[in-house]
Amino acid sequence: MKRLLMSCFALMMMLLITGCPGSVEKLAAPEITGVVADSNSVAITWTVDTTVENNSAFAGYNVYVTTDSVLLLDLTGDSLNKDNLTIITTNTYTVNNLSMDSIYYIQVRTVNTDDKIGEYNTTKPFIKASPRPEFTATVNFEWNTPGVDLNCAIRLSDATIMADSAMANGDADLFVDCFPITKDTVAFDSPSHSTEWGSGARATKILNLGQYALDSIYEITTEPTDTTYTPVDVGDLLIVKTATNNYAKIHVDAIDKVNNQVTITYAYQDNPDFPFFSLPK
Repeated sequence: MKRLLMSCFALMMMLLITGCPGSVEKLAAPEITGVVADSNSVAITWTVDTTVENNSAFAGYNVYVTTDSVLLLDLTGDSLNKDNLTIITTNTYTVNNLSMDSIYYIQVRTVNTDDKIGEYNTTKPFIKASPRPEFTATVNFEWNTPGVDLNCAIRLSDATIMADSAMANGDADLFVDCFPITKDTVAFDSPSHSTEWGSGARATKILNLGQYALDSIYEITTEPTDTTYTPVDVGDLLIVKTATNNYAKIHVDAIDKVNNQVTITYAYQDNPDFPFFSLPK
């Protein structure tokens, strides 16, 4: 009996020192640092911790996607369903078949060689993202003279171009303003500010951030407030908020003062009051 007790004690001490047979440690989660969205997918990238990846217990990563962020705060992760079919061994992943009408919460966790997942990253447990369409459009100048100017206004949700006279009924979000003769000033303007066609038109708020690339801005932190004309130059990035509280970021690609038009590339956020776009990969 004494010998049996001594054997059990020795086994317990061994387990305390070495851990249960066959078990390996769970590893720390990375932090998502890159987000690029398009009309139906979100691509993410995350930091690589070489200490984690060089650990003999490291197998790869799982990505979890949900519309309820609370679900991702499960420390064990046992209740989560991964989006990836096989373990990810790189530091990038694209989540496909997403809806522009939904906001998604995306999380990355490590997987060990025992197929056990680690806890979530406590610094940034998840990122919020929503697919959004990206458009390129060419819009004509609207001149400060009486009469209809064609193709000078745009509805951002679907890049529909229309005349200034159609702004009220066509739900245009902005038009391109220009002073005639010298063409020194080209500006984006809210339809509600039009002296001739503004009655009943939408009030769009506009902010020019200056010289930025389209994907330089991920989150809108300064609210646009100006509903009058906002001068623009080539290379400027503007933030607008529509009358339905949808954000868009607009890059001025070219201003053609010969053919009297502006070419823009822009991302439109389909979810009202959702100020997130994308980070560079």
